[in-house]
Amino acid sequence: MRVWILALAAIASSVPAAAQTISMPIGKGLWTNDNQKCATVRYGYVFDGTRWGSLYYYGPTGNLGPAAELRPITQTRTVEGGFTQMQFGDYDGAGYFRVKSQGADRALYRVGSPFREEIQVSDEPLIRCDFKTLSPKMQAAIRRHAPGLAVR
Repeated sequence: MRVWILALAAIASSVPAAAQTISMPIGKGLWTNDNQKCATVRYGYVFDGTRWGSLYYYGPTGNLGPAAELRPITQTRTVEGGFTQMQFGDYDGAGYFRVKSQGADRALYRVGSPFREEIQVSDEPLIRCDFKTLSPKMQAAIRRHAPGLAVR
């Protein structure tokens, strides 16, 4: 019996990170700055259950794109202040990406970036946009880069 349990544990630990459940304090979806309107937003952050990153249109009038910079989250852990820190790949250096729920469809995104001899911290209050409230252009971007979030 013990050998069977050890074998099962070994198999579970060898499952690729993308197939494992990622524990996050926020729901899946497109997250954008809280001063944006979901119907006209041209950029945001995507959490699709296993990946986090930017999804956006660019150019002087937001007419180019969409572009996506989504990376698989390989590990999360709770850190000070009630934040969940995301790790991408095997790298866990001085910089960091953290998120904290602030209620239904609201979150605080914190990025720490090495700068000279300190860490510069920036916070972005975010809201989650329901897929149906996004412009047809942004819905197309979701369908292309994070199809699991495209819910009619």
